[in-house]
Amino acid sequence: MKSIVVYYSLEGNCKLIGNTVAETLNSPIIELKLRKPVPAKSPMKFIVGGRSAIKKTSPELSNSIPDLSDYELIVVGSPVWAGTFAPALRTFASKARIENKKIAFFACSGGGSTQKCISEMQFLFEGNDFIGDTSFVTPSLKDTENCIHKAQKWADSLILSL
Repeated sequence: MKSIVVYYSLEGNCKLIGNTVAETLNSPIIELKLRKPVPAKSPMKFIVGGRSAIKKTSPELSNSIPDLSDYELIVVGSPVWAGTFAPALRTFASKARIENKKIAFFACSGGGSTQKCISEMQFLFEGNDFIGDTSFVTPSLKDTENCIHKAQKWADSLILSL
């Protein structure tokens, strides 16, 4: 099974989980990068990022999206911003035009619910076979080892569900 992990990370939480899942699946990884980055180290991240998420913008990416047609499984990860996914995923979805693939999602939050974010990711990537999701609360800051173990077990479960 050929798989790939695609994620956006502002503060390193989704990067930690994305790298763990990719390593477990022995998959390549794409970290979505914004041409105009959101300020990560100031309160402006909430204003800029939250407003962008609420307005459903599609910011320009600084990296290109390769052809994903050969991949059977695509794992997509995002932080939760204003209850939904980071806008970089909207740009990725429009550029990648993924259809008829097995797809799974992970979300990282600061402590709030991830259910709406996951549901909206499912809607964004409709036309695919949704096979699972998982979520984490600030894994790079809290209980990191358990979060890594959880991500590994989840990735293993994705393989078994194929």
